[in-house]
Amino acid sequence: MSQSLSRALVEAFYEAYRSRDPQRIGEFLDDDVEWHIAGPVEVMQVCGHWQGKAAVIDRFARIPQVIDFKKLDIACLLVDGDRSALFGRITCRQIASDRIISHRVAHCGRYRSGKIVSMEIMNDSLDAVEQYIGHPIKLVPDAAPLRDDVLAI
Repeated sequence: MSQSLSRALVEAFYEAYRSRDPQRIGEFLDDDVEWHIAGPVEVMQVCGHWQGKAAVIDRFARIPQVIDFKKLDIACLLVDGDRSALFGRITCRQIASDRIISHRVAHCGRYRSGKIVSMEIMNDSLDAVEQYIGHPIKLVPDAAPLRDDVLAI
């Protein structure tokens, strides 16, 4: 049976997450944590998979070389049983281009004994990649944009 997670603990984690202090974040991590951020690593070097507390702390220590985190706006935060879910918007500055990047993000966390054992993060990666590279990506050659009146049933 899983332990019930307190909302206060999850909110405290997100305060640490917003601080971007690797040691503060590390206080919330299980030794065997799995941290996965979906997205194209070739463009968004903040994406990838990290296994273990030391690897996740190192990831947060290296991030300032790639992005300067500005803020995380939380639109929705749910806590149920041993899990949390977040939907929001992350904003940062890409170091290489000096561009401001702002896109939607979702987090799905699982906790054990007050520590994060799994964090799955999904970015609106198409929006983010277009901002990282500085232009829209044409996905379908010569495709007309969808119009509201065409979708009406």
